[in-house]
Amino acid sequence: MKNKVWLFIVIGLLIAIGIGGKTFVDNQRNQKAEEALIEAERMSVVALKNTFADIKSVEFEKSQYNKRTGYYSMIVKMTNVDADFVVFDYIFTTNRPHEIEGWGVIDKEKVQKRGETNSKVKVVYTNGSEEEI
Repeated sequence: MKNKVWLFIVIGLLIAIGIGGKTFVDNQRNQKAEEALIEAERMSVVALKNTFADIKSVEFEKSQYNKRTGYYSMIVKMTNVDADFVVFDYIFTTNRPHEIEGWGVIDKEKVQKRGETNSKVKVVYTNGSEEEI
């Protein structure tokens, strides 16, 4: 009888350790994925600065990674120095960190002016953190 009790205790402990270990590994994986997403967002702002002129701020509304294509799809609110803004989506890959692959044309040349932004740009990432690039 004592052996059965000990067996159930050992099996219960092994199950608890297995579940705890799986949870820990999943949390680590999610944290690394979020860090990679934020780094891709940061890199894409540099690409936006190389593509558009007079950017004052960029706020990420949504970002996601497509494992099949290796591309990030991002939706941003971009504000220029005149306080005009536009919300649009674009595609970015870390293989070409200084350019964006394509973007939705929302306003021809009002806010999305082709050129280069040399000044600092305020960035708000999807996780809520802020930075100037």
